[in-house]
Amino acid sequence: MQAPLVASLLLTLVARAVAHRCPPRAAVMVLVACAVGCAVTTALVLALHLLVLVAQQPSVAAALGYDPARFAHHVPVPWQASLLAVALLAVAVVRVRLLRRRRNRALRAADDLCSRLGGQVGGVVVVDDGAEAFALPTRGGRVVVSRALLEALPAGEQAALLAHERAHLRDHHDLLRAATAWAAAIDLLLLGVPAAVRYASERWADESAAAELGGDRPLVARAVARAGLARTALQERPAWASVALAGGEGDVVRRVRALLAHRPGRGRPLLGLGAVCLALLLAAGGHAVEDTAEVLQHVRSGGQDTEHGLASVELAHQVGHRALEELVPSRG
Repeated sequence: MQAPLVASLLLTLVARAVAHRCPPRAAVMVLVACAVGCAVTTALVLALHLLVLVAQQPSVAAALGYDPARFAHHVPVPWQASLLAVALLAVAVVRVRLLRRRRNRALRAADDLCSRLGGQVGGVVVVDDGAEAFALPTRGGRVVVSRALLEALPAGEQAALLAHERAHLRDHHDLLRAATAWAAAIDLLLLGVPAAVRYASERWADESAAAELGGDRPLVARAVARAGLARTALQERPAWASVALAGGEGDVVRRVRALLAHRPGRGRPLLGLGAVCLALLLAAGGHAVEDTAEVLQHVRSGGQDTEHGLASVELAHQVGHRALEELVPSRG
């Protein structure tokens, strides 16, 4: 259980540095992959602790024909640790359900807004309210910009702002941000990673806009700064705001400084650390499943050596099924 926790803490500690010092696209990909890897491995380890706790129950052992004392001997996991794992797993399930509900509500609101605004898929829609510019990822995507913000920007900066928002849609930044949010909902230690991914995705869109405009990074910096100053603070956040991608939000000062400085280096040490972390997580998860299946087969066979294969997997499946029956009693 230690490997996923250590990896999650390490990822949270280095996420800001990765987002700031590495190329934005690579930073986003590495952070998202590592966050998802941490979340999957953590959920797997917590589920295996639940399996161990249920497998030690006399009723489950009697139904499947093995000795719970022998199982406890081969799996020396304190029951307090198993109960803590079950509690963390329950918290993760609740957080995932709440996030799913909020995201579905936001996507429906964004879809309704796109329907009302009309326009072509991936096109620009000009509205009269506020000083806003954002990308909506639903219905093929729309770039929404207010007339007041367009009037506040020179023509070149208008092009930079629109290129930034189109980059959000083209590179599917909403899905990458959502994946990190799901991971943080499962693994509480990843709470700082979504902010780093949001910043890195904004930087990615900034650099994409600069490349589209012939490499004019100072122009994009001026557009970002002016949009951030002109952006109207919404008194009440609409339901779709959580899925909208706005170029004038986030750490505008850091983004402007990054655009006015030299291009970020390759950041190979940090990216390599992320790749190693992800590989270790996947290996730890695979070993945990393999070890649990082997112990279940060993206990079922009474301590005698048997061939590893489908029998261990089948027994693990039976214990898991029995766990569900114990946790969710059948109706009637």
